[in-house]
Amino acid sequence: MKLLKFTRYGEWWEYKLVPLLFVGYATSMLNNYSLETVGLRILFLLGAIVTGAIYVSVVNDVTDIKEDAIACKKNRMANLKPIWRGVILATCLVMGAVFGYFIYPDLISLTFYILAYVVFTLYSVPPIRLKKRGFFGPMCDAMGAHFFPSLLMTTNLFFWCKTELNMIWIFAIGTWSLFYGLRGILWHQYFDRENDILSNTKTFAVSIEPKRFKTWERFILIFEIAGLSAIIYYIFNIWIFLAILSYFTLVFIRRLAFKYKICIIICPVSAPYELIMNDFYLVFAPISLLLAQAVTKPYGWLIFCIHLLLFHQKIITILQDLRYFFTIISKKVPL
Repeated sequence: MKLLKFTRYGEWWEYKLVPLLFVGYATSMLNNYSLETVGLRILFLLGAIVTGAIYVSVVNDVTDIKEDAIACKKNRMANLKPIWRGVILATCLVMGAVFGYFIYPDLISLTFYILAYVVFTLYSVPPIRLKKRGFFGPMCDAMGAHFFPSLLMTTNLFFWCKTELNMIWIFAIGTWSLFYGLRGILWHQYFDRENDILSNTKTFAVSIEPKRFKTWERFILIFEIAGLSAIIYYIFNIWIFLAILSYFTLVFIRRLAFKYKICIIICPVSAPYELIMNDFYLVFAPISLLLAQAVTKPYGWLIFCIHLLLFHQKIITILQDLRYFFTIISKKVPL
């Protein structure tokens, strides 16, 4: 467990991996392949992406040590000797090379996998360190965390299933993942803005006042929803419809009962808020695709249960909110 803490897995386990699984489940459904057929391949790709995520977490912490110290932020790498930091990074790169070897001869997917490592290295490592170079920073993070991994998941499943690439589908996945990734990193930068100002870390969010960014966040959401709409158009079914309905019901309940502020990117630091569409991607969308498989495929329920076992924190939070809501209702409406 101590080793896992160095990877900051709690910060990316569900938030970064579940949207990629949604891409994998959706691409399988598009090609009419059961998850029991491609499940092991999705698991392999997830392992490749997890290796990259660990590399990213470690290299980001290593390059942030001085700035985090100034801002009095905890940094897990600060207490490690430089030689052990190097060992961890080298191990990640070797494991990444092994995964790359097994992705070959799918050159398109291999290119996406390598590019994810490249852009994150450029994002964090001096002297380039695009993290501190305006909008290049968020773009690099979005491409490394979502765009290239999503394209890797998509194109490699086409390759694995020996299916011709659907360029419209790939474009839709790319558009959605890029702008969703942008929202994610910009949310993080604006949420951490005061610490970055304190440590003189000149991120994009530091250079642009939150009020000046309000219009741009709407444009980012529009492009994200456009990509998502194209994805849903291709694979729409009753389960996806119920997922959309359930998600917006949850948003309504949180807004009504808990006074959540509905946010696109800029969120309050000390008040409850709902980052729009986030729980749809992390809970409702992937579960709807798993249920669509479970009711028609023999091993669908097994895969459904494995998913819940690995990725359940957001589900628990939603269930707790719903329990609290119905508790309030039961007290106000006597039986």
